[in-house]
Amino acid sequence: MTDIVGMVLLRGQMEKTAGVYKGFIVFEATVSTDNTITLGGLGTIGHAAIAKKSDSSEVTFSKATNVLTITSGGLVGVAVIGWALET
Repeated sequence: MTDIVGMVLLRGQMEKTAGVYKGFIVFEATVSTDNTITLGGLGTIGHAAIAKKSDSSEVTFSKATNVLTITSGGLVGVAVIGWALET
């Protein structure tokens, strides 16, 4: 398992409720099956999505705290784009 450093395209906060904010990140990376992507600056990830840049198909993953682990089988050096939102 290799931790991949993704390029952050956008980082910010959105207002969840009056005065309560949660962070989000939009990123891109090149991944293979079982790679991890650690999203520094975020707390626990509540929702996320990752798609292949080539055809926009979904890439499956698991999440734990601020780490996404690629679970789609057979991926080797695939360019992806994704987003993550804190709980």
